[in-house]
Amino acid sequence: MKHKETIVHVITNFAGVGGAEMMLSRLIQQTHHEYDHVLISLMKVSEVYRDTLTQCTSHYALNWNGLNSIAVATKLRTILKQVAPKTVQCWMYHANVMTSLSLLGLQHKPKVFWGIHHSLSAPKEESISTKVALTLSKFFASQATGIIYCAHSALQQHEKFGLNNSNTAVIANGVSLHHFQMNQTLHTPTVIGFAGRHHKAKGYPYLFATIHQLKDQPIIFKIAGHGANLDHPEIKKYFEQYELDSEKVQLLDQVADMPTFYQSIDAFLMTSITEGFPNVLVEAMASGIPCISTDVGDAKFIVQDLGYIVPSRDTTALAQAVLNYVQLSSVEKQHFKQATRQRVEQHFAIEPISQQYRAMWRSNR
Repeated sequence: MKHKETIVHVITNFAGVGGAEMMLSRLIQQTHHEYDHVLISLMKVSEVYRDTLTQCTSHYALNWNGLNSIAVATKLRTILKQVAPKTVQCWMYHANVMTSLSLLGLQHKPKVFWGIHHSLSAPKEESISTKVALTLSKFFASQATGIIYCAHSALQQHEKFGLNNSNTAVIANGVSLHHFQMNQTLHTPTVIGFAGRHHKAKGYPYLFATIHQLKDQPIIFKIAGHGANLDHPEIKKYFEQYELDSEKVQLLDQVADMPTFYQSIDAFLMTSITEGFPNVLVEAMASGIPCISTDVGDAKFIVQDLGYIVPSRDTTALAQAVLNYVQLSSVEKQHFKQATRQRVEQHFAIEPISQQYRAMWRSNR
């Protein structure tokens, strides 16, 4: 039996449902027959990823909280020495930096590939912890074997910021096509979907201002995401301020079954003011759902001319784009469905994306 190479993945936290976590999960599930995967989460692991963790040779949660950074870096160094992998793939700023710190002075170092899954459109607005990680990243970036960015925009932003490495690649986040089935249905009235946790980056004020402009139209809005409920004071304020109808603006809070969510809508709306690589656009398009999105991160690269891209924070343009979609004929809408699915099949399926990671891991400097 052929010996499988070990790949160690170091991720800041493997407990949320962000783009990096989802991509790591899909990558392990796609390649576990070829590689022995060892997963190290600096913080925690979650039951959400139980299936992924069972496909790893081993996994660790180091319970990092910032204050115990030296102890966690020491523990990470010990694990890496014990496992002795040829290749380490890091995921997100803190994992990149902590891994580089833990390997200082080590005689036989593995190849270390950084993973950056974040937009850097506004560095001054980042948290103190992220600012510290970014400052250290400038120092350590050139020492990494290579850097993988999830978005072209992220590559440009970080190189401008001062992260220099001669071996870089942009590898998009991939989706498992069998998880997202083609949605053939057109609803009456039209259903517009939104998915994103309640966070400044997701542009909730612009979402509700857009809905306000369209509230007299034959449109139902479905809003999914942690915090999207009337118990949230800001959401409640929007409902009262804009006099919204809970039948026409349906708050779903956190949705566990996103493939089913995409089956229940006709078009997807993204109002973010900053993004790196928006996974939701690819997932929606994999389901045959055309997208209306602000021009942030790699949204334009993903959607191209198979949807609508409008300036960030421009609620009038967002509302008009929604209307433009609603007013299409059934034939035009079905054409959009087929074309969006085909684009994901050709460019964002997990199989070719995982091949790009394999190629990077095989590369040397």
